[in-house]
Amino acid sequence: MDLSKKYFKLIITGAVNSGKTTFVKAISEIEPISTEAPVSEAKVQKIKKMTTVAFDYGRLTIDDEYVLNIYGTPGQARFNFVWDALAVKAIGVIFLVDSSSEESILETLSIYDYFSAKFNLPSVVAVTKLDLENAISFEDIQMLLNLNDEVIIPCQATEKEQVKNVLIALMNEIMKKENINFS
Repeated sequence: MDLSKKYFKLIITGAVNSGKTTFVKAISEIEPISTEAPVSEAKVQKIKKMTTVAFDYGRLTIDDEYVLNIYGTPGQARFNFVWDALAVKAIGVIFLVDSSSEESILETLSIYDYFSAKFNLPSVVAVTKLDLENAISFEDIQMLLNLNDEVIIPCQATEKEQVKNVLIALMNEIMKKENINFS
């Protein structure tokens, strides 16, 4: 670790299969660390074979001074103790919502409520998988989420530029909350 740099922690969370691992992989400058294991829950086995059980980790150097440590959480509520551990000293959280699953939207809302009740972190919501045939429209998801003060933006988690835009939106929210003005 380069001690001349300042390191910050970001959390990427959301329901199972919302794109957290993909998001971390898309933006990380290092080969991400992933803790995927075979799915044990029957309802999750219907959507995927492997799932994150601890966290995904990636890193992004912003400039000569700042580095982001990016942690993707497991999506199942039974791993909320991991959410709690990862949130310690985090500067912000990104909630991913899978637009192709109403169940995912509701589960991510539950995760959003959990984080909001326990942690006072700046956040944004990124809506993924809008390109899928069965996706719910972005506008309908905004209405379903009903998060009036939250920044909600579309994001294809496989596209580095879109992931970068989500990170920029979160940084703007962090600067607002911390009352930082660079001009």
